[in-house]
Amino acid sequence: MPANPTDPDKDAALIVDGATGKVLYARNETAERHPASLTKMMTLYLLFDALKAGKLTMQTQLPISWHASIQKPTKLNLRPGQTISVDTAIRAIVIRSANDVAVVIAEALGGTESHFAEMMTVRARQIGMRESNFHNASGLPDPLQISTASDLAVLGRHLAYDYPQYFPYFGLAGFDYKGAWYPTHDNLIGRYDGADGIKTGYTGASGFNLVSSVTRGGTHIIAVVMGGRTAIRRDLEMVRLLDQTFMQIAANPTMVARASVPWQQMAQNMPAPVLAGFAMPQVSATAGFSMLQTSPSPFAASSPGQHAAQSDDEDAAESMRAPDENFSLIHAEGTHSAQAAVPQPAVPPAVARAETAVPPAGQNPRSQGAQEPVVKTASNAPRPQMRPSLRDDAGEGDLDGPAVSQGRNWTIQIGAYADKALALAQLKTYAGKAQDVLARASQIIAPMQSARGHMIYRARFGLFAEQEARDVCSRLTQRGQSCFAAVQTR
Repeated sequence: MPANPTDPDKDAALIVDGATGKVLYARNETAERHPASLTKMMTLYLLFDALKAGKLTMQTQLPISWHASIQKPTKLNLRPGQTISVDTAIRAIVIRSANDVAVVIAEALGGTESHFAEMMTVRARQIGMRESNFHNASGLPDPLQISTASDLAVLGRHLAYDYPQYFPYFGLAGFDYKGAWYPTHDNLIGRYDGADGIKTGYTGASGFNLVSSVTRGGTHIIAVVMGGRTAIRRDLEMVRLLDQTFMQIAANPTMVARASVPWQQMAQNMPAPVLAGFAMPQVSATAGFSMLQTSPSPFAASSPGQHAAQSDDEDAAESMRAPDENFSLIHAEGTHSAQAAVPQPAVPPAVARAETAVPPAGQNPRSQGAQEPVVKTASNAPRPQMRPSLRDDAGEGDLDGPAVSQGRNWTIQIGAYADKALALAQLKTYAGKAQDVLARASQIIAPMQSARGHMIYRARFGLFAEQEARDVCSRLTQRGQSCFAAVQTR
């Protein structure tokens, strides 16, 4: 795999101030590119227009046609004659990037997909997208489907500021549909400080694309990366550019405007049941991605692009890993350096911690005598300094905590999140992909309060003997699922 994170023939990148549109970084930003599923940002924008005009409500049932049902994956496998609500359709577009659902929306608003594509292009011109041309509603391969990083940043800003009431959808970790859980393709959600959307995209002709919205305090950034060679390399390039931008802002705060963030204000005013449905992740600790590490992969025989290009299936492509890719997440307080040579310590010494055990699927927590978590205050004695490491278990382990039980006091940790609901969702998703390995493991949420007072929820499986935990994590890593072994404390 070449070292460059993007294909030069497909590459583009742009960072803008979300509040003003001021360009902070640009690379090939006006070059014509294939947007792939970033197209669905415009599909949703027209749907939001229809909601605003009162043509639809969130409960409106949209009919599924034969044309919609035969769309290529990624899809929900809808059948002709069925219906899907507007609310579910939005989730399916944002999270699953479902091509059949995109056509359902197109036909509901435009009569035919081709007419809807004309509506998309007209609306694009109205909001300042000068170079974009839409020929379908999904982003499936079409030589006439073109856009630019500059236009996509314009669209991202309009989605955020024209329709802040719907913007929380873009921060969802996943959604349930007919008993199946679909996780988001956006790997920054819940993992990068302030990331709250927006959309991924992939076809063989476009490479791996991503538009990201990141909000920290009163600073809002919209970022675009196009033409990634793999999903991880695209994400790492996005993080590198974002880290670089926020370091520049820290050195010169006047380079961006600062204002209230309307979608966050709306989320604060939402009724509790509605807000729980959105479960917007707010990562309080600056998070980044570790350096790529050599690791076996089920796709080691050839590059992910070769596999995915056969079907242009975004879901399959986003799940693939190149032979040298191990998607390990690092969470740290303070400024994260994009040029760091090795992963940094994940979390500073805690001032308080607790663990909440979640029983395996199918067990009744009441029957297990579940109790409220007990918070224990850590000793004031100084802790040993944590050093960066390239070991498989580098990260946030309880390095000096008391053992839960002799011999079986180890867990495997899959991530740490600022939102408990998100941590639970990630455990559910991870367990679903590894039932053969984790069927008997308990799902554990381990809250920890950082030195700055932020709560971080560590998502873990356990309990294991030490070697068993390392073996389980090794098996999962070979499948492209990230984890590390950690001691579990009381």
